[in-house]
Parts: sequence; C-alpha cells; structure tokens
Amino acid sequence: MTPPATAPAAGTKRDDRLALAAIALGAGAALLGMRVPMTLVTGVVLGLAGVLLAVRGERPVPAPRLLAAALAVSIVAVVAVGGLGLWEEWVVGQRLAEGASPDFVTRAMRPYVHAAAALRSLALFTALAMLLGAGVTRLSGSGK
Repeated sequence: MTPPATAPAAGTKRDDRLALAAIALGAGAALLGMRVPMTLVTGVVLGLAGVLLAVRGERPVPAPRLLAAALAVSIVAVVAVGGLGLWEEWVVGQRLAEGASPDFVTRAMRPYVHAAAALRSLALFTALAMLLGAGVTRLSGSGK
C-alpha cells in the first residue's frame, strides 16, 4: 500500500510562490534590460535563483524573508533605474529646449548617471545574494 498523500505545509506554498515570483520578475527585468548588460544579468540571475528554489525538492527555504527582501530590493532598483532614465530624458529635453549649452546639460546629468550606476550595482548585488541563498538551499541537506 502507498502512504496517504499529505497536504503541503503553508511554508512550502510560500516558498513555491517565492520561486515563481523570482522567475517571473527575473524574466521581466531581463527583458527590460536587453540593451543594458548589468540589468540583463540581474534578470538572468534572479531567474536562475528562482529555478534553484523551484527544484529544491522538499527542503524548506531557511530564510524566505531574506530572499524575498533581496528579490524586492533588486526589482525596486531595476524599476528605479528605468524611472530615472525617463526623468533624465525629460530633464535633458527641457534644458535643451530652454537653450542651455550641451556642455551644461552633460554636467547637469552626471549625478543622474552616477545614481543609475549605483542602483544597477545594488540590483545586481541583491540578485547575486538571492542566487547564493537559493544555491545554499538547493545544496543543503534535507533539514530533518
């Protein structure tokens, strides 16, 4: 006789949702960053972390809140870079329409470029941290 099937624990469902969210949001970030290598890599790494979480077996994720926080910070940083790019385009258009010199506009945009680079680095760092957590979860023992 086969043993009766047991319902999955609530934590397992939450872990599965985290894996699916990482795959979906990673794919979205990769598509958003097709022309920006760091954003593309961030999306691919998030997707890979989601895949590792999805194929972990019956092991519970030891720190799901940390992984969810890493996913959230990474996605918020990617979206902020996109928003910052739109803002930068608008400001450049306004300055050039007012008759400002291209040198002035270039100097005025430098802080925005630095902020976008910092946000891309933050997104990649948190995505790699999530990949590390997913890899440790995948390679760890059964935990029982």
